[in-house]
Amino acid sequence: METSLCISIFFELFWLDLIPVGTYIPPHLTVATFVALSLTTYFGLDQPGRISFVLFASMPLAWLGTRLEALLREQDRSNYNRLLNWVRNPKNPHLPSLIVMRSVGRTFVLSGLAFYVAVIALMYAFKAFFALYPSRLDIGVTWPHLWVAATLGGLMALRLKRAYAVLAAGIFLFMIFIFWGRF
Repeated sequence: METSLCISIFFELFWLDLIPVGTYIPPHLTVATFVALSLTTYFGLDQPGRISFVLFASMPLAWLGTRLEALLREQDRSNYNRLLNWVRNPKNPHLPSLIVMRSVGRTFVLSGLAFYVAVIALMYAFKAFFALYPSRLDIGVTWPHLWVAATLGGLMALRLKRAYAVLAAGIFLFMIFIFWGRF
């Protein structure tokens, strides 16, 4: 339960950048979150260092979910035209409910299929990764580290060049201080 909440907080913070409602289709937060939750449950992962690999691998699925929704919306344009014609000349009283049921059914089937394929593909990829590199999984990352990294989404939402400059300068200074002791 705690792991599920931590994963959900991570994705909520990360996608904070993409809030302009109505301007475009936002990323599918639920796809990335559910895939990450499914894989962490399947592999029995409970440490943030191990879960971070799953989190970062499932992020692109939010964009793929967006593409799928755009495709489904494009297919529904013809139904919209049919509905407009029906409003002008309502011959069949069941046409609106048929249009809605087809659209919901198609969305359910295609989204479910895409989710299943994504989970299976990542499951096999992580099985191979965990078998080949078991020592790479023990990195010293905690949930606060991941949440701080995810809050960069909120900073990027500011869309101000000065905020980006401050972020870049901060990262540069951080890297200097981290690597200063190594040389």
